Parts: sequence; C-alpha cells; structure tokens
Amino acid sequence: MKITAGQRLFVLAVLAVNAAVWIVPSDVVELVARDRQTLLGRYSREHFAWIIALVPISAAAVYLHLSPSNAVKKRKAFRVAAVLLVAVPSVLAVDIYLRLTAHYPYVLGELAYRRPAHTSFEGAYEDLPQAVRTYPRAPPGYGKVTWKLSTDRRGFRNPTDYDRYDVVALGDSFTEGSKISDQHPWPARFAEKSGVSVCNLGMSGYAPQHYLASLKDHALALHPRYVMCMIYEGNDFRSAKQMTKAPSEWKRFFKRSPIVQAIDEFLIKMLGPIGAQRRIEGLEMLSWLPLAVPPGRDAKYYAFPPSFLRNHYTNRSEFEDSKYWKRTQYNLEQMRDVCRQAGAELIIVYAPTKPRVVLPLVRDHLPAAKVRAFAALRDKRELPEPEVYLENLMAYLGVKEAVLQAWCEENSIALVSLTEALRDSVRRAEQVYFTYNAHWTPVGHAVAADVVHQFWTTRHRQTAGG
Repeated sequence: MKITAGQRLFVLAVLAVNAAVWIVPSDVVELVARDRQTLLGRYSREHFAWIIALVPISAAAVYLHLSPSNAVKKRKAFRVAAVLLVAVPSVLAVDIYLRLTAHYPYVLGELAYRRPAHTSFEGAYEDLPQAVRTYPRAPPGYGKVTWKLSTDRRGFRNPTDYDRYDVVALGDSFTEGSKISDQHPWPARFAEKSGVSVCNLGMSGYAPQHYLASLKDHALALHPRYVMCMIYEGNDFRSAKQMTKAPSEWKRFFKRSPIVQAIDEFLIKMLGPIGAQRRIEGLEMLSWLPLAVPPGRDAKYYAFPPSFLRNHYTNRSEFEDSKYWKRTQYNLEQMRDVCRQAGAELIIVYAPTKPRVVLPLVRDHLPAAKVRAFAALRDKRELPEPEVYLENLMAYLGVKEAVLQAWCEENSIALVSLTEALRDSVRRAEQVYFTYNAHWTPVGHAVAADVVHQFWTTRHRQTAGG
C-alpha cells in the first residue's frame, strides 16, 4: 500500500502529539505540595491517564486514515465500531456489577446522607504522606492508629440510641471523627465529661447546607435543648462553590468506578516508586515543611497544602462580600430560625484550620520567599512581595472567625472558639492535628471537648446563679 504525503503528515502529527504528552511533565512540585501521587517521577495520575488513553485513540485514527479507498475506510470503521460495541457494554456490565456488589459506607438521602444503621467499620491509619514522592524532609507523624466506627439505628456515630437527647452535635468529619475510634470524637468526650446525653449527627463531607438538612431531618425529632453546630473554617466557607457549581455527575460517576479505582491503585503501586527520588528543580521551596512546632527536641510536625493559605488570604471586607460567606450565613440564619421555632438554643463551635493554629507560633522562623512561592502554587492572584505577603497572611488568619463572631453577637448566639486552646496545646508540644492529615488526633478532640465542657459548665453556673 502506497502512503501519500498527506497520510504521512497525519501519522507524524499523531506521533508528535503522543510524544508531546510524554515529554511535557506535570508540575511535580505542586503535586508534592498537595501530597498527590506522582507516576514515573514526573506525571500526575490525570496526566498519565491521558497518555494511556491516547494510545488506542491514536492507533484507531491512524488505522482508519491509512485506508487506500473510501470502501476500505468504511470496512475499517465498521470493525472499530464493532469492537467498541462489544467492549464498551462489557466493561459497563462489569462496572455495574462491581458497584452493586460493593459495600458503600453511606446511605444516600435527599441531602443529609448518613451511614448504614447498626454497622461497624474498622481500619488502620498511619500518619505518613500519601504519595511516594514527598517533601525533601518528611519526619514521622503521629504514628499508626487503629480505629473503629460504629453506628446507631439512625446511621450516625453514637454509643447510645435514645429517642431524646439533651444536646445534638452537627458538623462534618471534625465532629464525626476521622481516623479515630468511637470513644475519641469531641461529642462523645463531652458527653462523658458533662453527664448529659449528646447525639453526634456529624458526618464526613457535610457542609452548612447539610447541617441545616440534618437539623430538619434528624435533630428536631430528638427534641434537643441545645444544638451545637461545629463550623470548620477549612471547608465550611467554601460551600457556596459547591452549591453554585456542582461537579459533573458523569465525572463523579467515572471516579467512583471500581474498575477505574482498581487501575488507579495498580498504577500507583507499580509506577509510583519509579523516579520518586529523582531530583526535581524547585522542590527546595518545600524544605520548610512540615513545620516543627515548638522548635527543638520536643517538636511535633505539621504539614498542609497550599490551598489552605489561599483560602486564608482575604481581608475582612472581601470575605464579608464574598459568596462563600453569604451562603454560609444564609444556612446559619435558617438554622437559627429552625432552632428558635423548636425551642432549642443554637451554639456555634468554631474549629480552625491547622495553619491558623500553628503559623503564629513560628512566625519569626518562617522563610517569607518560600511561603509565598508555596502559596502561589494554588493561588492565581498576583501576590505581593514575600515579606508583604507574609505580613498580610498573618493579619488575615483570623478574619473568618472574626466575621462569624460578629454575626453570632448580632444574633445573640454563643460562639465557642477552639483556636486558642488548640494553639496552647501545640505550644506545649501536644500533637492536636495529624502531621499529614488535616484532621484532629485524639488529643485534638480531647482539647475540643474540654473547651466545650468548660463553656457548658460556665453557662449553667451562670444560669443557676441568675
């Protein structure tokens, strides 16, 4: 078969596209900063997926384009279509079977999803970086913990199963408890300390709109006198984005595929270690992480992704005018009204992010240029010079809590801040956050429970005295 000049150019173009995808690496420094896996020491998983996907697509395109005539091209197109008609339904059938037989940890509801009732989940977590390629210096974290999560008849994490509770706790994974056992979450510890009945309605992945739905769907039926809603500043002021720009259902469906997950795990296991020690230019900007707090022999270590700094880098007026605060404020107003109509008191418990707690403790030791370069990995705004950026960042760290505190005061709602207590514990070399995870350790939950219990005791002492 004679290949024409046009066909030769087409083949060369296809090869060039495939070569370019291989030659151009991903931003490895950003992947390390976000603790994302790197394959072959230079590609993100998404990038490598495109590399693999281009091979059959390119082969089919070349196969069809090199046909000597339209009749032959039609026959080849029919063969390609026949293969797809057999392969695609077969893969979908296997995928659907695996989905139907899989054990999912959630029961979906209209909005306030929950876990299966009367179920136990067990696992182990070692506080290490998730990715094989990681920081230039990666000290050990909190260690290895085994955990057990048990649910009540409603599908929430409670050791009791009453029809009525004195207190209902709402929140996300900081309330339900992540990577810890049933006795550790702050609602369980608070119940033990105070002697009051506490129902933990926290659920991993929840946001303010879920808190409101859970309040209506589950909490009110328990006739609580108090509703304690934990607001985590790391996620709960980003819920507007989730509401206004929901992720594609097809994208979500694809990511949940057992086949895709199995391939992903295989590639990470086989290709993750390859090139993981290769020198990468720019990786030195991460040498200040994980932070050692307090400095010295007793230091505990804390790491976090650059997006945490981006989310904190906003002044008060910008935050008050943002759609993120307005959406959270709307949900809180709805919760306030629902609680008052039900005769329950709404109490806000404020959970700060890891950098909000630890950065002020090491302010004088922070390398401004590296901190700014780190933040710029996930911030598309034009940032000021390093020293100015760092000064602004430190000034902006408390903005979200200050705005929420002002709103609570305007609405006669108590706000229980955990920030200073967590910071004091870090100062005493107590590890309240995992090193390589955003969540609290059992120590962090104990601190939160102590603060809530102190607030509770003071409030009831004042009520009794009045």
